[in-house]
Parts: sequence; structure tokens; C-alpha cells
Amino acid sequence: MTNNLSRKVRLFISLGIIFSIALVSFSIIFYGVYQVYYDPASLFRHDFGTEGGVEEHFEERVVNVAVFGLHNRREDNTFGDVYFVDTILVASVNFDQDSLTLLAVPRDSYVEIAGSGVKDRIRQSYSYGYEQAGSDRHAEGMRYTIETVSNFLDDVDLHYYIAMDIQGLEQLIDSLGGVYYTVKKDMIGHSPKESLEAGPQMLDGRGYLTYLTYREADARDDLNRIKRQRSLLLATFDYFQEMGLFSYVIPTYAAYREHVRTDLNFNQVTALTLFAGERLEAEEIEDYSLQGKYFSLADEDTYYLSIDETRKQLLLDKLTNMSGGQGIDTKE
Repeated sequence: MTNNLSRKVRLFISLGIIFSIALVSFSIIFYGVYQVYYDPASLFRHDFGTEGGVEEHFEERVVNVAVFGLHNRREDNTFGDVYFVDTILVASVNFDQDSLTLLAVPRDSYVEIAGSGVKDRIRQSYSYGYEQAGSDRHAEGMRYTIETVSNFLDDVDLHYYIAMDIQGLEQLIDSLGGVYYTVKKDMIGHSPKESLEAGPQMLDGRGYLTYLTYREADARDDLNRIKRQRSLLLATFDYFQEMGLFSYVIPTYAAYREHVRTDLNFNQVTALTLFAGERLEAEEIEDYSLQGKYFSLADEDTYYLSIDETRKQLLLDKLTNMSGGQGIDTKE
């Protein structure tokens, strides 16, 4: 009788422990889902008072994410070789206003490369860090890129970054079934795979990359290229929302994370995706681009872009919610 009672007691104790563990686990999971879906800003909170001047320009619930498109000359586009920074965007997410401001930085912008003491096109910033690093070259490449962009934008605080190589983007688009888009004019590349015909069509991953990276014969075509990129990215947002594809982004991202470099954790990526899919409306997206004039240095064939500083300051004021963007031509 005593042995039977002891076994029953032990059974009840075991079941109680299991139930308690299950309850705690469920509570943790539920709280995590609540944060990600209902309060994404809570995953991004910083003590701005310790970051020196940040509180003067940003509210606590405004987060700046630097977005980079990386490209190298290897066909497989793995992280095995040095990259060039093909696309540079600063995405300012305002969780209180449910809005997004995008600022495009032309890759040909003539800037001082952080940590090097030299001036070059901003697209080269990754390669300077990569070549001068002693151990983790990719980490140094990203550090040089982030610091160069931040310095160039008058020390705007880039809270996080996300960088994707073009192979990863191609696979992501293919996994989501492509993006429907109207190509305005024929794009003639080096091969049929790198060309697009004008007209409405479903862009697969290869076609999507062709449109994003296409450049006219004129080496000074970067500004027109940025216009095309912005148009495609905004159309992608509309298409993803219309087709409900944002719900598939996270599992797809999880499958191709080897192509992504970021200091966002998985919950933060999820929060941003849900924010874009559920709370952000197209009319609450404002996108701008730096502008400038091309020039070349003596005895060089390379063209550089000298950025219009007046426009740059207006756009930075807009990005930091200081001026409301007065006087900015949003069509450029």
C-alpha cells in the first residue's frame, strides 16, 4: 500500500513538473508572439541617452535600418570573395506613425571611406575593410561600409543593418513565385538571360535581378538606375501585400539565411516583416534619393558622383523628422 501510494505521489509530482514546464514555455512563446505582432517597437528599444546626440533627432520608437545589396563577380555570389555595395538604402521605420521613409544613396557617391583616409566611390567601402582586415574580413567589410554611410550622412545613427547578396535575393524571389511588374522599355544585356522585354510580366528571380542591376551604356547612369530600383521595390511591396506574400517571407528567409548578413535577430526580422505586411500602408511610404553631378579625376576613366549638399541636408532633415521635407522634389 505504501509503495503504491509513493508511486502515485511520484506520478502526480512528475505530472505537476511537466505541466509547470509546459505552462512556462507556453507563456514565453505567447509573450514572444505578442511582442513580434502587437508591439514590434519593443524589440528595438535603445537607451538613447547613452548614444550621444541620438535623442536630439530620433524618438524612441523610430528605428533606422541600413539596407545593402552586395555583389561580386563570381557566378555563385557566395561570401567567398570581396563584395561591392551595389545598393544602399536607409530605411527609417516609425512605429508610432506606422510609416516608412527610404533614402537611397547612389553607389557612385564620392565620399571619404571610413578608416582609410582616402576618397572613393561609396560602393568600394566594403572592399577597403575586407582588404585591410586581418581575420574576419567580411565583418570588417561591413563595418567599413556602415561607418562610411553613417559618416557621409552626417553621423545619422544606423541602429541596424541587413545585407543580402544577389544570389540570395534571386532565390528569395523565385521561392515567393516572382513579382508582377511592367517593364517600361526593352533592356538589352550581354545575353538573353540578362535582358528583358518591355511590357507587363512576371519577373522571376533572374529577371528581378536584371531589372535591379541593369545599367545603361553610359557609365554615369547610376541616378536613373536608382529610379528604376525604387520603382520596382515599391511595386514589390504593393504586390506582396496584395497577394499576401509577407506571411511567406519569414520561412523563406530562414531557408536562405546564409546569403544574409545582419545584426537584426530573428524576432526583429519577423517584427519588421509583420509591420510591413499588416500595418504599413503604401501611402505611408516616402522614398527619396540623393542627387548630384558626375565628374572624373585627371587621368582616370572612372566617374564619380559629387552629391548636392543642399538637397542632402533637406533629405537628412526629413529622415530625422526635423523639417517635414519642405522643398524636396520627391520625383527625383
